[in-house]
Amino acid sequence: MRVYEILVDRFSTGSSAKDAALRLKTSNARIGGNLNGVIKKLDYVKDLGFDAIWLTPIFVSDSYHGYSLLNLHSIDRHFGSDKILYSLVKKAHSLGIKVILDFVPNHVSSRHRFFTSARKNPRSRYKDWFFFDEKTKDYMHFLGMRNLVKLNTMNQDVINYLIEAALYWIKNFDIDGYRLDHAIGPSMTFWNQFTKECRSAREDFLLLPELWTAGIAPQYMNTLWALDDKTLDMLRPVLEKNRDKQWDQISEPEGEKLALSAMKNMFSTSINFVENFYLRKAARSGEVYKPTFEKDFIFADNHDMQRISWITGGDRERAGKAVTSISRTSNSIVYYGTEIGLNQKRDFSKYKTAPDVECRRFMDWKASDSKAVSDFKTAFRD
Repeated sequence: MRVYEILVDRFSTGSSAKDAALRLKTSNARIGGNLNGVIKKLDYVKDLGFDAIWLTPIFVSDSYHGYSLLNLHSIDRHFGSDKILYSLVKKAHSLGIKVILDFVPNHVSSRHRFFTSARKNPRSRYKDWFFFDEKTKDYMHFLGMRNLVKLNTMNQDVINYLIEAALYWIKNFDIDGYRLDHAIGPSMTFWNQFTKECRSAREDFLLLPELWTAGIAPQYMNTLWALDDKTLDMLRPVLEKNRDKQWDQISEPEGEKLALSAMKNMFSTSINFVENFYLRKAARSGEVYKPTFEKDFIFADNHDMQRISWITGGDRERAGKAVTSISRTSNSIVYYGTEIGLNQKRDFSKYKTAPDVECRRFMDWKASDSKAVSDFKTAFRD
């Protein structure tokens, strides 16, 4: 399966004039991409050689990227509506394209009504949905981001709520899979029930877990509920060693190897960050890397890391070799814009906060019929 990742807010507005005006723009706020824009570009995606799309979170949130959730049962109005999602899935399926939604089970926005209730009212029914320190009155959050509040996925009510939401989109919109954000975060109790229910609803339903430890400082290890104690003990010194390093600066993906090994029996496949590390290393030196994991999904970059075009110094030949590497696998993911050599203007290190806005620039549709696209098709299909 060949998957095209779309960061919905940065892909297309559905208007050629608006898309042209937004070309290469980035921001830590919404820019305007939406589901109508995705629908209008499905033929383009099909022509590139993809048979699936992965949409970053489209549910109600208070952020452009969608990972700070406010409501898992509704489409964010900035992206569209239930009707538009239904139309998107219908057209995608008519083209032989599967639709994978991004599902976030580890945390919600600090503005989520369940959390505000739990924080204000000691007797709130949602008090045990989160983790509060009785002495400091502080709460557990995702890494250093206080706006992303950690869910207690050992709580059966929380588990039921998340599963109910997941099944709603499967049964009512015929989606084909979920990309599972921060899969090392929720509890194994949760994952056992979640995977069983999703596969019961649809036997061929695809679950793509993100098993990535990069950027997790040791003090945030209490958010890692899915990993067993033995794995956590081995992971602690790894995180300490890499705490101030970017993904491309570490010497070995030790944490990712541990996470992959610990959760290999839970998921039949994964988004493989071990392979990604070695592929990017090879790309920087101009080599073609041969992945070794047959079933896992291999990729060159995504919305959380520096673009492959940036780490190869804008060298199209080197970036092209990365595409060649993933094209040789059974399962792959390509981040929107890779086919045109979409690049950054600054390095992540130049930002004090939110450096990932650099790898999330608005799609350059002016370059969508360029030689770069032709070269991508050749490398990706052959």
